[in-house]
Amino acid sequence: MATGKLLTCVIPSYNSAAYLERAVDSLLPGGEEMEILIVNDGSTDETGAIADRLAAQYPSIVRVHHQENGGHGSALNYGIAHGEGIYFKVVDSDDRLLKEHLPGLMDLLREHSAPDKQADVVYHDYVYDRPEKESAFRISFPGTAKPGELKTWDECRFYLWSQFVIHCLIYRTQMLRDAGYKLPEHTFYEDNLYVYQPLAHSRKLIYYHAPLYGYFLGRGDQSVNEQNILKRLDQLTMVSKTQLTTYRLDELKKLPKHLYRYMLNNCCGQLFNVCALQYIEDSERSHRMNREMWETLREFDPALYKKLRRNPLGRYCCLPGRAGQRLLVFSYRTGRRMLKFEQAAKKK
Repeated sequence: MATGKLLTCVIPSYNSAAYLERAVDSLLPGGEEMEILIVNDGSTDETGAIADRLAAQYPSIVRVHHQENGGHGSALNYGIAHGEGIYFKVVDSDDRLLKEHLPGLMDLLREHSAPDKQADVVYHDYVYDRPEKESAFRISFPGTAKPGELKTWDECRFYLWSQFVIHCLIYRTQMLRDAGYKLPEHTFYEDNLYVYQPLAHSRKLIYYHAPLYGYFLGRGDQSVNEQNILKRLDQLTMVSKTQLTTYRLDELKKLPKHLYRYMLNNCCGQLFNVCALQYIEDSERSHRMNREMWETLREFDPALYKKLRRNPLGRYCCLPGRAGQRLLVFSYRTGRRMLKFEQAAKKK
């Protein structure tokens, strides 16, 4: 590319004055081949001024876009449309990249910068940072692919529990543009769509076996805290319905075999989480959301509905009676405790 940028890291920033500079500092070891694109999403604090100062300090690396508040999805839409890097990554303003592993990533992307060598997806390990300890818990993808090698989906092995999240993904920028998706604005949890929808357009992957991303847990206002999710359960349910009605079963079956299986498992993982949260709220509203979500899926594609219901996770979502609902909630909360989500959520 004319700009010489290997990687665009977009930083959606809303009232991020307390931690934006830390996030940018963690990206600077990427050097001149890194583009740091700060999207100031209508902040009312000093975020915009800090972003402008950083852009003036690092004019060949940092760019800033100021916009009216449109939410996380709006910031990502801008980044995808305007990023100059061959590859594209999202870094939330309260998170970081691990500096010791960033040069290795840039070497890998440089090796795969020519059009015939590019990957559609680069995925990597990540860690959870907590207030009392950085890198408190690591998530890896062992056995999915040989690290550092360009592979097709059918050369990879993804298991039911091998699920991507936004923190572990780097996409080829042009693939995102060609996919043509626009993330919803003014909506939480749209990152589920960012993970799921573009993957159907991917064919080649690389696994970077290093804990590149540090995801911070511990702020009371974070969207992943259970109480905050319940406040926005309608938005989570809407996003889930959008995901489940993106592709019909006959469309998914045309994908490479292991990508097809991954997409089904991803849908079932989403159903597992949202059904558990609907049962945790345990209200007339939440049970109605649950019924309408399943009914929307059945009306969209009866074959996909049946396929997901028969998936091991899908079956778990539909265990009969109150006992089945309680078992699903117990399993969901056990998983969150294992990842230290609940301990972090209590630090308000």
